[in-house]
Amino acid sequence: MLLPIPATSLVAFCSTRDLTLYLSSIWQHYFSDVPHANEVQIAYCRPWKSRLGLIRMSLDSTHSFIGINSLLQHKDVPDDVLITTIAHELVHYTHGFGSPLPQLFKHPHANNIVDTELQQRGLGNALSTCNQWIDKYWYEFYEKRHIARSTIGAKRSIVTQQQKVG
Repeated sequence: MLLPIPATSLVAFCSTRDLTLYLSSIWQHYFSDVPHANEVQIAYCRPWKSRLGLIRMSLDSTHSFIGINSLLQHKDVPDDVLITTIAHELVHYTHGFGSPLPQLFKHPHANNIVDTELQQRGLGNALSTCNQWIDKYWYEFYEKRHIARSTIGAKRSIVTQQQKVG
């Protein structure tokens, strides 16, 4: 049995923010007791303002998909935020939400079950760092990145329009 390693040491394994490596490492070190009941895929998704991740299962239950807010790949986001987000989605998987495992609870966030499970699995420090960073920096971080993306999109649109006219 592997001993859990500090979440921050995962950086050495996953310095490129490759989600597949993060998922594999987190599952191996913190969720090794959880069976792989189906194929689990993970990818970056759109930059949501109020969601860091999601999990859903295919209609035929053959695979689960974990979507991660694309802003979490940015170097200014602490690694613990990405680690905690992936681990959060794995807790849902463990509890039978977005996975073929038996559903253990009626609601996925009832009675603080996700945070409690993360702490029990040795991710309490990463969770604390994540929560502090989100509370202090997330909305400003999001707005700066959202405005930058909007500005780039607007400039592309103007160039496209000028090319059509010209």
